[in-house]
This record gives sequence, C-alpha cells and structure tokens, in this order.
Amino acid sequence: MNFNVQIENEGEVQKPWLVLVNGLFASLESWEKSVSSLSNHFRVLRYDGRGQGRGPRPLSGYGLDELTADLLSILEENRIEKAFFVGLSNGARVALNLASLHPSKVSGICACDTYASVSPLLKMKLSSWLEANRVGGPSLRFDVATPWIWGETIVKEKPELLAFYRERAGLEKVHVIEGLIKGAMEDKTIDLTQIKCPVLLCVGREDLLTPSFIHEQMCEQLFMATLKIVKGGHASLLEEPTNIEEFILPWAKDQIAQNKLVDSEPIAERI
Repeated sequence: MNFNVQIENEGEVQKPWLVLVNGLFASLESWEKSVSSLSNHFRVLRYDGRGQGRGPRPLSGYGLDELTADLLSILEENRIEKAFFVGLSNGARVALNLASLHPSKVSGICACDTYASVSPLLKMKLSSWLEANRVGGPSLRFDVATPWIWGETIVKEKPELLAFYRERAGLEKVHVIEGLIKGAMEDKTIDLTQIKCPVLLCVGREDLLTPSFIHEQMCEQLFMATLKIVKGGHASLLEEPTNIEEFILPWAKDQIAQNKLVDSEPIAERI
C-alpha cells in the first residue's frame, strides 16, 4: 500500500527522527504551522494514513492493528530504526500501540488528546458520529462531532478554521468515515504497562471527548509519564499550534539531552 509521506531534513543524520501521526480525519497538512520549529531539532516525517489526505482509501482495514502496521511499514521503508512520535487523538493511540508492541522503535511519545481503551461513554459519543454519517453524510457527521472535538475558545474566536475543516469533511467518502469511526471505537485496549519509553500526555483543558481524567488514569499506568494541561479542546494541537513550542519541544529537547548524556557515560559508570 502506498502512503503519502513528506520528510524534512532527511540528510541531517545528526538529528533524531520525529514522526507526526495525524488525528482521525486530519492530513499531514494539519502540522504545517509546527513543522518549521520541529525541524530545527529533528528529521521530521509526516504521512497521510488510510482515509487521510492523499492516503489510500481501501474498503476496509481502518482498525488500530492495521493503522499500527501501516506506521511500522512506513518506518521500515524509510529505514527509521528508532524515533520520537507526536500523535493527536487516534494518531496518539496508534503511536502508543506501536510502543507497546515494538518498544525498540520508540524513543519517546507525546500523546495528545487520546485514550487507551474505549469507555462506554466514549463509545456513545463516537456512535453518534457514525449514525450521523449514515443519515446525513460527512457534513452532518462533522456538525455532530464539532461540539466534542473543538474547544469553546476556537469556536468563538476562529470560526473560519471550523468552516475550512467542514468543507474538507464534506468531500470525504462515506465508507472511509465509517471505517475510521468504527476503528476508533473498537473494543481494543492498549497495554500501557508495556510502554517503557518516556511519554508526555497532553490534553486540552476544553477537551470534552477525552477529558483530563482519562489522561490522569493513563498516566498512572505508564512507566515514565508526564501530564500537561494545554490550551484548546480535543484538537488542541490544531487549535493552538503554540502548544508545540510551549510544551512539546522543551520536553523533547530534554529527552534528547538525557539520551546523549546516557550514551556518553562510560560503561563502568552506568553499571
């Protein structure tokens, strides 16, 4: 399967890799305002997964296992042995699942506005999107999902941003939206105890879909986790790209520094 992949700084081998994993209905273009600051410190790979942007649109295969396998294949095709990951919503879920199954591939994860298992209430929220898509198509799905996805502040201050995403949503194929929603609400739990790398959990203070208490519960299960409450709703990194520079980049740079320090220690001192 061919994926739309875009890479910054591929030849700057002294920089670690950073992979950006899109939210459920987003594309690699959703990271546009953040790539320049991230590429100062990383080789950055972003991609369109199944049903996203210019990615493939098969009739099936939108579950967590398939999306995780896709990410693994992209890493292998681009000869990326290990990377940091920033994921939003379902994209963060994919990155966490990759870390639980293939820990050697992951240096660290910033997981934003996400979840490790589908609670009954979350399933009810997602089910309403599924029904709206079946009854009224992609545009109605967007309208029903909007109060759960976007924060109060962004709805009030940047209605043009919502209009942009609504227009794009209306062009999507019905079977793709149904496949992505079903994949997001499948009864599959990520074993967070298997994740040994550092994890930064970020959640928008206005996130109604996966609120802060869900991230607090995840933080308790993770081996090395930090929780930050950031500006925005469930789409916090799209609503407030400054969250990248204020929270994610300092954390990532700190992880890089710590890794360099460990790598430079004499073997006897580590023992």
